[in-house]
Amino acid sequence: MSDEIDVRSGSAISVETDELYLVAVRLGSFSGDARTWSHEAAIARCVTQWSVEAAPFGFAEADLARAAAILQDVAAESEELGILIERIAERYAAGERRLTDAWTGLAALGSFLAGAYVRNLILGSLPMAPAVAVALLLSQHPEVRRLAAVVGQPVVEALAEHADELATPEFVAVVRTLVSSADDFALGLAGVPLQTARFLGEEGAGVVGLSSMAGSLLILAGRNAYTHTPLSMSRSTVGAVAAPVTLADAAARIPVSGSGKPQVRVERYPSSNGDPSYAVYIAGTSDFSTGGKEPFDMSSNLAGIAGGDTAAQQATVEAMEDAGIEPGDPVSFFGHSQGGLVAARIAASEVYSTESVVTFGSPTGQIPLPDSIAHVAVEHAEDVTPALGGTPADGRERVVVTRSLFDESGPPPGASFGSAHHMARYAETAVLIDHSADPRLNPLRDALAGFGASGTAALYRSERVRDP
Repeated sequence: MSDEIDVRSGSAISVETDELYLVAVRLGSFSGDARTWSHEAAIARCVTQWSVEAAPFGFAEADLARAAAILQDVAAESEELGILIERIAERYAAGERRLTDAWTGLAALGSFLAGAYVRNLILGSLPMAPAVAVALLLSQHPEVRRLAAVVGQPVVEALAEHADELATPEFVAVVRTLVSSADDFALGLAGVPLQTARFLGEEGAGVVGLSSMAGSLLILAGRNAYTHTPLSMSRSTVGAVAAPVTLADAAARIPVSGSGKPQVRVERYPSSNGDPSYAVYIAGTSDFSTGGKEPFDMSSNLAGIAGGDTAAQQATVEAMEDAGIEPGDPVSFFGHSQGGLVAARIAASEVYSTESVVTFGSPTGQIPLPDSIAHVAVEHAEDVTPALGGTPADGRERVVVTRSLFDESGPPPGASFGSAHHMARYAETAVLIDHSADPRLNPLRDALAGFGASGTAALYRSERVRDP
């Protein structure tokens, strides 16, 4: 396991490391100390010069004066060096941003050309349509299907056995690129001219993009996926709780995903002036199908990425309303996986006075949030789920904290493909974030410090009400 984190500001890029900013912070602190020491040396020189009692130490006046001047120079140079290091980091990030933009453009062009190539293959194979139809009919024969199952079983087993080998940052990067380029592939497949495709795609007017692709998948998933269902909600009171002091405290309160388990936790903290503040903790996906009772299912995932209202978001808002949260009230959100997607969507609506949004392993890169919100996205380099949100759009004022769970040797034996997505692993990363001195995390620390000393908590569970 790695204990190093990278803190990145902005959207897809920025490679300033935690250590680099820590050096800048330490230089700033040292500069302040040096100024204090210089001031104390100057005072000591005055004392030896004007105090009768200190007259025997007058021989040190020249040395004290020289020390005060040197310390003053050290303070100025340390401050200047710290500022220079920050500027270097920012320029480094800007350079990588330009490289990433260039790579994104090339990936989009390649996907468009691939879609156009597949289109030509399909059109070129139309004369073989009768043969393809016969092959499809034969594939439905029980004996043919049985033979396909026998032949395909070793392949499936081999894929399952080596699935953990896909848990790499390189694979996650490929998935992110493919997801972001799906619209370009679709436009090429549809035969849209290149210039028109560039105008319609995310690099242009944004008419066709990740959200429209997710919406298409939602429709293809069937009626159970996109049909609205009413919800029934139950509440259980936790009682008095201490306010979270650290991000690790907050991460530990996110409900554990699972069928039949609570999905939302709401904490209320009273203030001295009578205006309460709230913390909302949202669980991740509990059902990967589209026809069950769980609102935190795959259809809510697709609808959330598509930018539409979801049953999971509805369940969270209803829980917030039951807890007494009204429009304009100060709220901080903490969500894992789909819970982070829900949190970002609610914050983006600006119905509430959102102070902070922290997501763990969530596909939220393309959701714009107001700059006033302390937005921190925690992502593991081997976790594919954040990549399903595509390449983060430029200009998003958020902080991305990345951690690679495994060293160069890869996942340890027994690690599953989804190990990097488990909330237990993200809880460990939250501890590392709490120990970080990176100044870009200060808005989050301020938001955590804004809670009262104690409050009350309640857990909520919602279920879809489907027609019999």
